[in-house]
Amino acid sequence: MKNPRTLLCSALLLAGLTLAPAIRAEDAPEKPKKEQRQERRGDRLEMLKEELALSDAQVEKLKPIFAAEREEVSALRKELGKDADRAVVREKMQAIHEKYKPQVAAVLTKEQTAKMEKLRERGPKGPKGPGAGDKAPGAGGPPHAAE
Repeated sequence: MKNPRTLLCSALLLAGLTLAPAIRAEDAPEKPKKEQRQERRGDRLEMLKEELALSDAQVEKLKPIFAAEREEVSALRKELGKDADRAVVREKMQAIHEKYKPQVAAVLTKEQTAKMEKLRERGPKGPKGPGAGDKAPGAGGPPHAAE
């Protein structure tokens, strides 16, 4: 009687191990779809609206500027491909950003422009996150418990 039980348990264990990766793949979050990316872009503009106290008219004027900048960045990424040197990509993206900076500044007040510069210096992850000046990603390190 032990032999059929052992065989059955072994078969169930093998089936479980075989199906586990497929089950995990179903639970994995999907990659962002175009709609989700557009939603995040809208959130970015919404964040700027709150941080800079933008009027609805300013938001409407900024939308086409940001859209044109986004189109150029997208074209650059397609042109350079996935294997491009990060330093080259960063330099070219910075040039695109600098091209649109005066157009954005023309829509904002002097105070809003100054505040936006501070936001850019801080970067998307805060002062020590990626995008903060010339630091390499991760150069900020973990916060110190006691200084």
